[in-house]
Amino acid sequence: MAIIRLDKQGRLILPAELIGSHHWRAGTEFSIEDRPDGLLLRPLRAHPKSARAKADGHHGSTGRDSALADAVRDRYARLGH
Repeated sequence: MAIIRLDKQGRLILPAELIGSHHWRAGTEFSIEDRPDGLLLRPLRAHPKSARAKADGHHGSTGRDSALADAVRDRYARLGH
């Protein structure tokens, strides 16, 4: 678990390890959802590796896999993780 601090301009700086592990780049946009147990951030676009693989003709997961991943992520978030 990482601890971050809100600065005077209202910004939160995410740890580099977290950004790198998700393959987020400068300009990545997120949706933010206010939940009873906290905030939930989700990137609006697939990370660059996925987009590049699809452009090269390599289709990673199926729609069903993606829906399952979303359900697991939502459940995990509801448990406070």
